[in-house]
Amino acid sequence: MQGYAKPLTFAVIIAILLVFSISQGLQAGEVAVSPQKVLGVDDFMKNVDRYRGKVSMEGVVSAVAPEQQVISLIDAKEFQACEVTTCAQLTLPVQWRGPMPAVRDLVRVEGQAQEVKGRLMFVADKLEKVTRP
Repeated sequence: MQGYAKPLTFAVIIAILLVFSISQGLQAGEVAVSPQKVLGVDDFMKNVDRYRGKVSMEGVVSAVAPEQQVISLIDAKEFQACEVTTCAQLTLPVQWRGPMPAVRDLVRVEGQAQEVKGRLMFVADKLEKVTRP
């Protein structure tokens, strides 16, 4: 029995390593080929647990608090539908340490959700204005 256990164990280990290396190769290829998805504010907020780590998001600035280095974003589609910054059901607080955009600006932010002073906040490390089509 011992004669069969070693070759079988060795074969199983080789098979597992082969499957693992193939699946890792496919995942790396998929990541390299697919562009980073730009999320909307509503999609991000409704599914925040799915978006751990760095993400890219577009939204419309609904409020600016330069003294706290915080802006609020609402979903761009929702803003288009109502054309005011006060109609959104969800508002995302974003910590941003750079020059502040204006209310009603469409912006793209990159960063991640983090706990800041006891509350969940999106911490941006990049912010750029987006021109409307």
